[in-house]
Amino acid sequence: MIPIDGLVIGGKQDYDLFREDTEGQAGMAFAGVPGSMRDGGGAGSDGETTVASAPGVFEAYRPRRVLFLSPYRGMAADVERLTASGVEVRTAGPLPRFSPRRIHPPIVDMQHADRGFTAMLEMSRDADFGEPVYLRVISSPDGGRWSKWWCAFRQCRMAGALLGARLRRIYVASTGSADRGHVSITLKTERDSTGHLLVASRGSGLRDDVFFLGTGGTLAGDALLNRPGVYDGSNYRLLPDPALRRLADLWNADAVAELNGAEYRFYYGLLRAIGRASRSGIGICLDYPGV
Repeated sequence: MIPIDGLVIGGKQDYDLFREDTEGQAGMAFAGVPGSMRDGGGAGSDGETTVASAPGVFEAYRPRRVLFLSPYRGMAADVERLTASGVEVRTAGPLPRFSPRRIHPPIVDMQHADRGFTAMLEMSRDADFGEPVYLRVISSPDGGRWSKWWCAFRQCRMAGALLGARLRRIYVASTGSADRGHVSITLKTERDSTGHLLVASRGSGLRDDVFFLGTGGTLAGDALLNRPGVYDGSNYRLLPDPALRRLADLWNADAVAELNGAEYRFYYGLLRAIGRASRSGIGICLDYPGV
């Protein structure tokens, strides 16, 4: 096996997002989750396609640390095996089929590697924007129900950060199945601000389309230009391109999501609610746990 510093495992969207951080970078490799990289797999440290899916990469490389950006069947066992062998592991969401009573590897808040989020967060703290009122986020991840769950987890974390308040309650609706399903979450925070999070089927190809309303202004993410903008009176202007954030930011200490046991149970409850709502056609309310 080839010793490397870092291994990233994810879907095609993840590969496109962090391609510059993995492809052709010495000591780095990317592996697609099973079925995601149908055009040939991941990119290794020599910039060439080297592995087709996550299971095979563990036989090809011996990484010092591994970052899981998308979930897949058998992932929990891979994480446990890597952790037991001394590999530093981080994930972008809770492990599927993993008991919340067990020790979970650190989960990262993906917005720490999102330049648009950083700019929008800074602008929303400006006095002219006022107090947060409403947030809408539309995303379209690769994969099936587990990937949509991770996307909803990321959106909830993003909503709490932008709205500047803990969630109080969410209403979950879901329709369809696998990669053609949609998940809709309506939320309310402890400060009575509200939000609507939509996880669409992967056909739309959206990463994050964001609309953020404050008492004094409106911020919006331009899905085409991948840069946020602000409505100022009757004009719309793009915000300056924020400082570049890289994959390495997800290994910083401040990128780790601080979740307690009750919060883990809430997000596992969210996964169950997505499935139940899809099967029954009836929305489900979930209360966010208190401190």
